[in-house]
Amino acid sequence: MKMAHLIFLIVALFLIGGFVFMKFNIALSIFILAILTGIFKRIPLGEFFLLFYKTLTHFDTINMILVIIIVTYLAELLKVSGFLDDVTNLFKSIFPPRVYLPAFSMIIGLLPMPGGALVSAPMVEEGATYTDLKEEEKALLNFWFRHVWEPISPLYPEFLLGVSILGTTIGKVISIQWPVTFGMFLSGVIFILPKINSKEYEMKEKLSFLVLWKSIKTLSPILFIFAILLTFKHLPSFVAMLSGVIYIIIFKKVTISNLLASSKWKKILEYAFLIYAIFLLREIISSTQFASHLYTELKALSIPYFLTLFLLPFSIGFLAGISSASIGIAYPLLMPLLKENGVINGANLLIAYMGVWTALLFTPTHLCLSLSVDYFKAKFPDFYRLLLLPYILLLLVNLMWVLVLR
Repeated sequence: MKMAHLIFLIVALFLIGGFVFMKFNIALSIFILAILTGIFKRIPLGEFFLLFYKTLTHFDTINMILVIIIVTYLAELLKVSGFLDDVTNLFKSIFPPRVYLPAFSMIIGLLPMPGGALVSAPMVEEGATYTDLKEEEKALLNFWFRHVWEPISPLYPEFLLGVSILGTTIGKVISIQWPVTFGMFLSGVIFILPKINSKEYEMKEKLSFLVLWKSIKTLSPILFIFAILLTFKHLPSFVAMLSGVIYIIIFKKVTISNLLASSKWKKILEYAFLIYAIFLLREIISSTQFASHLYTELKALSIPYFLTLFLLPFSIGFLAGISSASIGIAYPLLMPLLKENGVINGANLLIAYMGVWTALLFTPTHLCLSLSVDYFKAKFPDFYRLLLLPYILLLLVNLMWVLVLR
């Protein structure tokens, strides 16, 4: 069948959507999709088991699972050590909830930390006790503002991967992709922040050098992790997270009972399986050249080139849930459209990146999305309904910039 990959992709999108709306376990849903993708690509049984083993022993999988184990533990430790109370009380004394709640997510979002939504989620949860936010609204706030920086931050490996593939400069890519960050912030301010209605709030302190120093001391565990990641750029992520755990244990003088209370093994195992399912799907897509076949089919349809630019990164991103996979697989295939005569086509690059970004904002295979929804026990359908308006404004902002770049 000439359009087999495109048809399978459409079926897969509907299947994932159906699983989400039926409230089926998301990790199991992704695992089933990985199996179905392998069957569709007619992978022999022996090779299938080899892919299972390869995914399990791959450094990226091990690193991510270790990160999630440590981040989950870190998030609980932040609670029991009193860190969350300290941060919430400090920010509450200086700022209103409409400032400090998104600030929590944006501060953690500066860290290129897989599963970082789990670190900001307890801070948002604690701070939101002074508001009447619903669970879905908390999940969206945590997820949305956490991802404001990624499109323009050289701290993110995904950003640097794009720069490397394009063979251009960091400044050039920032000059093209900045409206994604601007659109995220603007739409968050317009559609998400007005939902924060404080039940009881009274500013007690004004900004001063003393308050700033107090803020640095209070946020020191997060700043310490940030410094480790900045200083040792090639250090595995889980090592930086572990250093943060050790820092809190030493400086917060955490007791043995609190250390034991921070172990949430059921949650850790659920998250580990989710990561494995996502990476297995990515491995199958990568090893079977699914993307290149899909690209060939899209070209054969003679659809407008801007749809191909958007749909290929979107498809890979939606299935894999990782921007590095979407950029790393789709950009080389799209290079004739992204770079003409050695010059970056800014409008085309932004369209392709919006394909990546749209997928990450909507796919349940995106770890941060699933973790945010799971942490706050939100309902996926309600979460998506809240997500729609901010996304539409984000899309409009970027379409306007595409026209300017043209």
